[in-house]
Amino acid sequence: MTDSSKLNWGFCCAGKIANDFSIAMDSVLSKGHRKVAVAARNVSKAEEFSKKHKFERFYGSYDELALDADVEIVYVSSLHPQHFELCKLFLNNGKHVLCEKPMTMKLEQTSELVQLARTKQLFFMEGFWTRFFPTYQHAKQLCLSGEIGEVKQVQASFFTLPHSERMTNEQLGGSALFDIGVYPVTVADFFFGAEPSKVQSLSSWASNTVDESFLITLQYGSDKFATLSTSITCMRPNNTIICGSNGYIVIKPPMHASEELEVFKRGSSEPIKRVFPLDQSRQSECWYPNGNGFTYEIEHVRECLKEKKLLESPVMPLDATLRIARILDTVIKQKSQ
Repeated sequence: MTDSSKLNWGFCCAGKIANDFSIAMDSVLSKGHRKVAVAARNVSKAEEFSKKHKFERFYGSYDELALDADVEIVYVSSLHPQHFELCKLFLNNGKHVLCEKPMTMKLEQTSELVQLARTKQLFFMEGFWTRFFPTYQHAKQLCLSGEIGEVKQVQASFFTLPHSERMTNEQLGGSALFDIGVYPVTVADFFFGAEPSKVQSLSSWASNTVDESFLITLQYGSDKFATLSTSITCMRPNNTIICGSNGYIVIKPPMHASEELEVFKRGSSEPIKRVFPLDQSRQSECWYPNGNGFTYEIEHVRECLKEKKLLESPVMPLDATLRIARILDTVIKQKSQ
């Protein structure tokens, strides 16, 4: 008999991110998670992943995963251009979906998926793991409590060097903006939580269709701003700074998976430091820094579905996904202006 208290997961794709996500899930399996099935277009790859990560079964097609009655929620970690069709497949088959960022590369596709999930009353979330790190949760609480006064500016940057060949391949979703630039954008949205009144950007492009660097300014009302940058051609600080009227918070690198922050307050000569260390015992098995940090997102999804019976995350709501998609759409369109 199936234990209804456990969240039954299916994995769509068996790549590097799925590897790290699965390793992170291992550390919270006892809290109520079950690895049911993994699917990949290459059945041998699915079988290998299934054995390595101890899934109950594997499939050589995504349709089979969509039809698995035991699977409650599907984690989609395919290449960006495939997100739309795969999310639609699983939603149309009654599955909850956690989709890696970006949800899609087109505003109209993201809007369609959000509408579909809401119509079918299914849980749907864009996988911005950054928002769930204790570092960001603590920084948000500090801002809400007035610890640094009124938040006026957010500065965030992210770079990747050397970048992979995929990041400049249009067919594989290559794009500095959609691959890593989405992190600074989601951070700005996380702290301001509103639609920007103005979006301005400058960019450089590796080709006519693949971007490599962006500078983005977002304005919120008359006196609040976010200055964001991303690049696959030059180094950036890879941090986040939240600036308030009475102080500022520095979230240390790597900005998308940080374990440490410092709070600088007016009139104080020394910062207040906070560290939220991750379990690094299996980091050598992960492809990405602080890969075990997926545990925070994984547990949040379980709490939403099993404990609070929510169909949208209060930390990464679908309205935030739509705001981010509109910003990205505007930035891409400004290339030709």
